[in-house]
Amino acid sequence: MPMKLKSVLLSSAALTVMSTGAFAQENVLYVAGNGGSQEELMRAEIFPAFEAETGIEIVYSAGNSAAVLAKLLAQEANQQVDVAMMNTGPMSQAIELGICQDLDLGEHEANIYDFAKFESGKAVGFGVVSLGLAYNKDVFAREGWDAPTSWTDLEDPKFAGKIVFQPLNNTNGMLALIKLAEIYGGGVDNLDPGFAVMAEKIAPNVLSFEPASARLAEMFQSGEVDLAVWSSTQVKVLAESGFPVELVYPSEGAMVISNDVCAVNTSAPKPEAQAFINYLVSPEVQEILAKGLGFGPVNKLAELTPEEAVGIPYGPEQVSSLEVVDWNVVNANREDWDRRWVREIER
Repeated sequence: MPMKLKSVLLSSAALTVMSTGAFAQENVLYVAGNGGSQEELMRAEIFPAFEAETGIEIVYSAGNSAAVLAKLLAQEANQQVDVAMMNTGPMSQAIELGICQDLDLGEHEANIYDFAKFESGKAVGFGVVSLGLAYNKDVFAREGWDAPTSWTDLEDPKFAGKIVFQPLNNTNGMLALIKLAEIYGGGVDNLDPGFAVMAEKIAPNVLSFEPASARLAEMFQSGEVDLAVWSSTQVKVLAESGFPVELVYPSEGAMVISNDVCAVNTSAPKPEAQAFINYLVSPEVQEILAKGLGFGPVNKLAELTPEEAVGIPYGPEQVSSLEVVDWNVVNANREDWDRRWVREIER
């Protein structure tokens, strides 16, 4: 790795206010985050480099964002996790519940895109995924169809029985519904227009409200589906397998799914936690996350070649099209919206 991690750690403002004695107390950092490809990359490349330079062992606990939040809530009286990685919805809840401590991003602060920063200063995105429309290029070419350009293309009757729209308990479905509501005069504060267009025009075209991305990939490959609301990372994985799928950022804007990280409020906060987070958002590690996972870099100094950037939200033009929702509003209403979705859309 071209960066000397040790110099990054020593220059971090988060460490300058803490004693070196505290830094060496245990030499173990407990991290919780997603499993799957994220865990594989972390264990293969990111953790070993951090451990080799610092002597700090990382013990990783894998689970989806909901499971990580549940763990933090269960251990609230005696936290056993030092660093938590979750999507923005659960992370917003963790911050609201006082689970995360203030962050000091040191030299990286000025280079982190605004959309990756939390107003509270208690968490930061370490990689973003964009939500758009994925389509089978070969089928569209054979049928003489233009590539989709708008979220409203989901309403076109010619796609009847060939669309997957992931359900509302999946972040992809939630964000897409919010975007549709916005297009028709509502938004996160008023989902009525989104529910209306889903019920009247989009749901009749939907073959399946499939929540699992692995199953959705199979549906593309088997020819069951030709168009779907999907994320950039999943499209990248399928495209790299040789399947002719492509992601379109609709003209009305693409939605952001952010992978976020915070240092947990523990009985004896560890400076290693702040150091590891600074490491994750450094340009060099951002490049590793982009190449390995398809995460859009949150650090403006991260550089990708045109080939490496394919399918990744990268560069001023694409980054400017990404939209962030108010997750505090989402979290406050999500249970009601989930029930309404089941009642009105997946009935």
